[in-house]
Amino acid sequence: MYDSLRTSQRENDTDIFGIDYSNCLKGVAIILLVFHHCFLRPDRYEGQTLKLFFPEYYLNYLALFCKICVSLFAFISAYGLTKKMMSMNTDTDARTLSKSIGNLISSRLVKLLGTFIFAFLLIEAASIFLTPGRLSECYGTKFPDNAEYFLLDMLGLANFFETPTLIATFWYYGLAIFIILIVPLFYLLLKRIGTVPFMALVTVLNFVVEFRDKNIRHYFMCVAIGVVCAYGNTITRWVHCRLIQSEIGNSILKFCLEGFSLFVLMVLREGPLKSELYCFWDAIIPLIIVCFCCEFLFRIPILKEVLKFLGIYSANIFLVHNFIRVKWFYDFTYSFQYPVLIVLVLLADSLVVSIAIEQLKKLLHYNQLLNWIIGKMKRA
Repeated sequence: MYDSLRTSQRENDTDIFGIDYSNCLKGVAIILLVFHHCFLRPDRYEGQTLKLFFPEYYLNYLALFCKICVSLFAFISAYGLTKKMMSMNTDTDARTLSKSIGNLISSRLVKLLGTFIFAFLLIEAASIFLTPGRLSECYGTKFPDNAEYFLLDMLGLANFFETPTLIATFWYYGLAIFIILIVPLFYLLLKRIGTVPFMALVTVLNFVVEFRDKNIRHYFMCVAIGVVCAYGNTITRWVHCRLIQSEIGNSILKFCLEGFSLFVLMVLREGPLKSELYCFWDAIIPLIIVCFCCEFLFRIPILKEVLKFLGIYSANIFLVHNFIRVKWFYDFTYSFQYPVLIVLVLLADSLVVSIAIEQLKKLLHYNQLLNWIIGKMKRA
């Protein structure tokens, strides 16, 4: 009995949601993202013929729900950054703690923007040849206004400042920057006041305070949930939790509970209170998806490897897929007619481009440059 309890405790202390599972979840999220963008509304595939085995309404309904992928990316970012904060000694003096947090934030920002800027410049260059006139149409021809718009877009801040952007998908990088800046504060506050007061405060702020950027409001609570789950090792504890004694029965029960909860929350999220409670739905649903995936999906060996591979390249796929789908090869993408084939082909195209981008980085020693910049900033 005592040995069993010790084993259970060790299982709960070991975080199941490590790098491998994080990449797997990114793989899930990028598939949902591609599906969402392809079939969100009928105008997304206007002029194209789709072959469906069910009413078109359900395709659009499911694709609309798949915007939950944004919450998954936000959750992963908040969770990973919190784990990094937990590895730091936050009980040290204020000066040392400030320096450590500053180094963490700066290194994360360099990696985030470094990845984005490299792909951004390649996309801009490709657009000159594949969609001539697109850049001047987007940023204008008046100098220095067009240069300022270009720089803001390149830094992922166009949506925040409401300036022109080459494609609307880039809005996420403003949120990603916010997550890097807010998570250390969230973690320190959580550690100081406890989980319940922290979530109560976040909830009040989310529904009372007016946010300049609606996307920050939408995912504010989701980021907080990611921090809380990392701090309390919630995912691991739930996966190892026994609701009943039988192992098979426990798995079946949890599978049914999580699946049913996800279905109910999907219906509620797409219901009449979607706008009013958007931030709530998109904070709770990711947690259920993560628990379900970690307990059932990611334990399937081949599927795990496929999702992990997609997750590793998910950032570049995120950046290039909409250009392939909308700007460059629209007719080709939708020529496969069946939604599953369309998504698979677009994923494959985007993956090939993503791998090429990473190979180019290696050739140019780009990642070494980013590491050199990070090192310089830490020594400053």
